[in-house]
Amino acid sequence: MESLYNIYYSGELLEGQQLDQVRAKLAALFKANDATLDKLFSGNPQLIKRGCDKPTALKYKQAMENAGAKPLIKAVEVASAHEATPTPKPAKQQTAAERIAALASAPDIGAYDDSQASTEPSTNAANRAPGGDSGLNLSPQGTEVLKPDERSEQIVADIDTSALDLDAASQRLSEEAPSPPPAPDTSHLAMSEAGESIPNLVTNQATTVPDTETLDLSPQGTDFSDCHAPEPEIPNLDLSAISLAPEGSEVLEEKDRNRPKPPPPATDHISLQSSNGQE
Repeated sequence: MESLYNIYYSGELLEGQQLDQVRAKLAALFKANDATLDKLFSGNPQLIKRGCDKPTALKYKQAMENAGAKPLIKAVEVASAHEATPTPKPAKQQTAAERIAALASAPDIGAYDDSQASTEPSTNAANRAPGGDSGLNLSPQGTEVLKPDERSEQIVADIDTSALDLDAASQRLSEEAPSPPPAPDTSHLAMSEAGESIPNLVTNQATTVPDTETLDLSPQGTDFSDCHAPEPEIPNLDLSAISLAPEGSEVLEEKDRNRPKPPPPATDHISLQSSNGQE
């Protein structure tokens, strides 16, 4: 049966690595918070991954070494593997930080065997993220995400600003508007009481008083028919040159009469043919 491995970390750094940088890289790698990182760098071995196969262990080893951390890989005895990996039960999905915290609090299992964990990893092991068969790869730090032909071309506008200048702060952008004219002098004006006449109001229109001495009112019920306009006289017209035509006479001349409509054209020699050539 294939051996299984547990992966631990006790805060040990690879040669030439800085603590702050490695801590930041592991925080990004495992999405761990400060409390989980403090536990990982406490100096005591903390369980990172339990009961994984050899390829998965090598992926974790390579990923942590790329971050500058030195992991501990311990082989698990076959008898212990069955106890360490019971049949999983359905549980709610945990975040990476919760899984690391839970695994870190688990008891130590097995002993470290460096000779079994030093096998060379596969070609893509260095670029694959921890987590087994996730199907995702991690590119090395600093790798360009987009290909050159996928990047949008950056257009740099070359604008000539030699003719422009900056004024001092709070400088007006236009000429100041002229001051408004002074208010008119009303010191010689006064308000009269309502209803008073205006003594200095000049009018050129004289008051007209009509003469009504020659006018009188007719008694009530007076007939004003004599005030109507006279009936117009019937004009004396000479109709001697006009006569009535006998009954039944043609009123219009031949050229002014309605003529019968012409008969419709003959269509008995015309037939319809369908699109397939049949009549």
